[in-house]
Amino acid sequence: MRQSRKKWERRREVHRNKLAAVIFVIMMIAFCVVNLATGDREFSATENRALEQRPELTISGIESGRWMEQYESYVSDQFAGRDFWVMLKSRVDLLAGKRKVNGVFKGKDHYLLEDIAKPDEDQMKENLSAMKMFQKQYKDIPMYMMLVPNAANIESDKLPGYAVTENQEKQFKAIHSTLGSVYTWVDVSDILKKHRSEEIYYHTDHHWTTLGAYYGYQALSKSMKLDTSKTSDMKPYAVTNAFNGTLASTSGYETGYEEPIYIYAPDNLKNATEAVVNNVNEKKKTATLYDTSKLKGKDKYALFLGGNYPILDIKTTADSTDRLLIIKDSYANSLIPFLIPYYREIVVVDPRYYYDDIENVMKKDNITSVLFLYNGNTFVKDNSISGVLQND
Repeated sequence: MRQSRKKWERRREVHRNKLAAVIFVIMMIAFCVVNLATGDREFSATENRALEQRPELTISGIESGRWMEQYESYVSDQFAGRDFWVMLKSRVDLLAGKRKVNGVFKGKDHYLLEDIAKPDEDQMKENLSAMKMFQKQYKDIPMYMMLVPNAANIESDKLPGYAVTENQEKQFKAIHSTLGSVYTWVDVSDILKKHRSEEIYYHTDHHWTTLGAYYGYQALSKSMKLDTSKTSDMKPYAVTNAFNGTLASTSGYETGYEEPIYIYAPDNLKNATEAVVNNVNEKKKTATLYDTSKLKGKDKYALFLGGNYPILDIKTTADSTDRLLIIKDSYANSLIPFLIPYYREIVVVDPRYYYDDIENVMKKDNITSVLFLYNGNTFVKDNSISGVLQND
């Protein structure tokens, strides 16, 4: 009797395990079908960032292992219902009382601070090597490197107690040392530290504010020796007071906190330099640097230049023959309006989306100087710069 009962329990356990395995397989198949049916997305409004796209299969990519890393990121980013799962994890972590959720610290004075990223050493080495080769190819054209420190670096006093981050200053010194003197290094850290008590970073977003970008422009104009005496004074104007950024979305903190976005305009609008922005890929031209329609959506920072695109060609009425190429991430978007009075043309390339030949830009547009403008976290993790500069 006892043996038959044990046999029955074992059979029941086997059936249970089989049923669990079948359910698991069905769920996996269902997820695969949903993923295939959903299609890839290019951008996550919740996280306010570009999503990894399916990497091209190449022999060199397989040999280096880079293709597998990119494909893993691609699968993670394109997983069906990603925004829901990100939000759910944030809420669970928040309820557990964590001070850091999804790489975001809940700081003082309603500040959310993105953790300092740990560099992808191999990829960064490739990027810096490609940058040096690019400069060597155009050695007669001055090139500038502008790395913007993130809020957790400059405003570390806002971090919660006992928070530990990577040493971003050490990262910057290593990058500066590797590039050497062939690039003019634009030091933004000092001027931002002097103004750290001001609103130079958003409370709920990973970007610097327009005020922070203005101070960055001041540091840049000195390095580039721009004649600022010929330009009008600029004044800030709030265009919205209802901005709640990506760090609030990804962490679950401060989701009800709203803050302003400013644009700067010259005092003397009559004599202001005019500009026409050509979105090359979308074949769309506009006579403004600001897309106010973005203020109606979640990604209000896309007000600046309308967001991120592969390439923008900005032609101006500036009294200059200089032409600037900016290779950048989204931190550049709010700084570019300050540079309009100094260049006849500014070509803006975002390597995350750009797949054409950079040499054509250099030659066709008669580029006279090049600026790399990134925030530190994006630059040390970037996997696009080397491919664009090497025309891969």
